[in-house]
Amino acid sequence: MKRDFLDKLAEWKATPDRKPLLVRGARQVGKTWALQEFGRRQYEDKGHQCIYVDLREAKSVHSIFSETSDPREIIDLLGFRLRREIDVARDLLVLDEIQECNHAITSLKYFAQDLKEMDVIAAGSHLGLLKNQESFPVGKVNFLAMFPMTFDEVVAVLDPAAHEHLSQFGLETALPSVVHERLLEILTIYLFTGGLPEVVAALLGHWPDGVQRAITDVRKVQNELALGYRADFAKYSGVVNANHINCVFDALPAQLSRAQDETVKRFTFKDVVPNRKGFDAIRGPLTWLQEARLCIRSNIAGRAEHPLRSFCADNRFKVFLFDIGILNSLLKIPGEAILGEKLGAYKGFILENFVAEELFSVTNAELVSWQEGTAEIEFLVTRGADILPVEVKSAARTRRAKSLDAYIARYAPPAAFKLTRQNLGVDPRRGIVTAPVYCARKIVDGGAAMTSLPIKGRSRST
Repeated sequence: MKRDFLDKLAEWKATPDRKPLLVRGARQVGKTWALQEFGRRQYEDKGHQCIYVDLREAKSVHSIFSETSDPREIIDLLGFRLRREIDVARDLLVLDEIQECNHAITSLKYFAQDLKEMDVIAAGSHLGLLKNQESFPVGKVNFLAMFPMTFDEVVAVLDPAAHEHLSQFGLETALPSVVHERLLEILTIYLFTGGLPEVVAALLGHWPDGVQRAITDVRKVQNELALGYRADFAKYSGVVNANHINCVFDALPAQLSRAQDETVKRFTFKDVVPNRKGFDAIRGPLTWLQEARLCIRSNIAGRAEHPLRSFCADNRFKVFLFDIGILNSLLKIPGEAILGEKLGAYKGFILENFVAEELFSVTNAELVSWQEGTAEIEFLVTRGADILPVEVKSAARTRRAKSLDAYIARYAPPAAFKLTRQNLGVDPRRGIVTAPVYCARKIVDGGAAMTSLPIKGRSRST
């Protein structure tokens, strides 16, 4: 599978003053595969070595990091234990599941200071949950985040020709209708599978000839992964009660699915944790799920001005699942209903969760929505100094966006976006761009014409 993350790793390697790299990401997003594949392409194929150490499995090497902080001694002892001679100037050291060994995390500081010529990458799924934060090498590491496969990456796997069109689409000229319809078909598949590599691989094993077998295998893998995440609650929760984390984890899909209209409502605290009330009852478990990168928080801003965070209250927010496939699995929505689009087009909360994932994969930060009075917008996206409103509509044909009109009248943004199942279009009078929902990422990192109106070429009125 093609993963854009490999390009980010290559950029890190090409940086002259690089520090040891720390890769964060939820379990099963593909970190191990990506690091081993990077090591093969960038080191082993060039005659060097990728020294891969899984610190969850290789407990015998933990003593190396606890007994010395000298990086040269660490390399010598690792070489002795692994029966390999390590060239510090040419080889790559990968320390996977580094959260299992606090001393290994501390050692990154000394690699940065005393052995700069050694390329070191560490990865972990629960780095934000470390009990001993003093061991963290502040200022001595570079960071990268890895996410589930984005829609763009899954398109590249399922239909390279469609991906070519998508990659060149800069929100300037509408896509040919046949391409747009094909991308909507793949979006429907993505809403079922999500972006976890093991799930996508289960689909590819039977798609498109064995649809029913693919549906069965995909859902089986999703259910197993969800059980694995729950097992982590007890293993890594520490002082936070694992049962309370389970309660909040269960509440996320339940509350999302209660949306009766196009918009996901703010997270409510009542009855989430038995016999406990208010935000304080779920603060710890929710933070745990965020740090494990299993959910995405979207703060609700009362004003759309900088700094946005100052207009957000701690106890007013929405929460989305980190992967749309896991969300549908937890809700037990039949694969046949999703692939057959028997959800009333797409349920609004499903598309909103999809957009949240796509935006999060670009920003790697808490998202922001907007609500003033009765008007509300699903997402606010910051580009430079501009704050751009993004509304999500699930229906094939959408009604007039009253909240978007209210936002435009109040804040006069350079552009406003309505994400729907429709092709690209523009209403120059109102300043609203209607864009395909599968292009959410491009609003953050897309083409130069992002805020240029009117759209040229196949433009049409929304």
